[in-house]
Amino acid sequence: MGVALWLCPKQNSTINDKLTTLMSSLNTLFPGQAPKFDPHITITTNVDINLDDPQQTREDVDRILSSCAAAIHSLPKNHSNLVTLGRINSQRMFFKKLYFQVGRDPNLISFARIIRELFVILPQDIELENQKINPHLYSTNSNGILKRKKSKKNRSNNEPNPATKEVDLKFVQERAAYKAAEWSAHEFDPHLSLAYSEIYPIDNALWRTIKTRISDYLNIENCDAPDLIDNGYGWDGGVLKLVLCEGDVNEWITLGTVDIH
Repeated sequence: MGVALWLCPKQNSTINDKLTTLMSSLNTLFPGQAPKFDPHITITTNVDINLDDPQQTREDVDRILSSCAAAIHSLPKNHSNLVTLGRINSQRMFFKKLYFQVGRDPNLISFARIIRELFVILPQDIELENQKINPHLYSTNSNGILKRKKSKKNRSNNEPNPATKEVDLKFVQERAAYKAAEWSAHEFDPHLSLAYSEIYPIDNALWRTIKTRISDYLNIENCDAPDLIDNGYGWDGGVLKLVLCEGDVNEWITLGTVDIH
């Protein structure tokens, strides 16, 4: 997943406290030591950040979080909650073992599309286009991965190598916008995970216990209802976090955060 952008409820908010308590309780129902993580919705994974240079990492994180905050503030104010929790679900996947579906609010979808375009697809496509038209700028490392060479300037006039071609940025941007729109329509699946686990399937007895705990903690009469909109669970604003999701879940690193008012 690389670096992911999370949208979280505000610390010390009622919804954050309720979800944190619920998640801690549900974790005890799964075998082994289920990993702990903050309540969040993943807006996108594979955010393009330079992780090789600490100074550049810090600059990338600040720039991206600032842009994300501006994007979310620019959304129309025609919703009560940007995030609305829906029905409880489970899949075979480790990261979707137990989760709340999240309503596909048009503003949430728009926000995810913008971020995916600007900070995932566009930088990837620019790099791929550069590799295609300027192969002399790259070399293959010991793992067979193309890496950009350190830039060399012309010694006489300090200008870049004249053989280097310019990327058709307009074309790449238009293509990135199309890809992001397709992704947001067909792949983006907003959800709030409650537990990560390898167990599959969740048997009927465990499901009954899970639903009982959710009902008790959130005071929900019917966990099998199509959604929880009538219960008012969700949030607007919150906290954006860039999280390095590599290795064990308990070792994930928060690179930076910004509050959304």
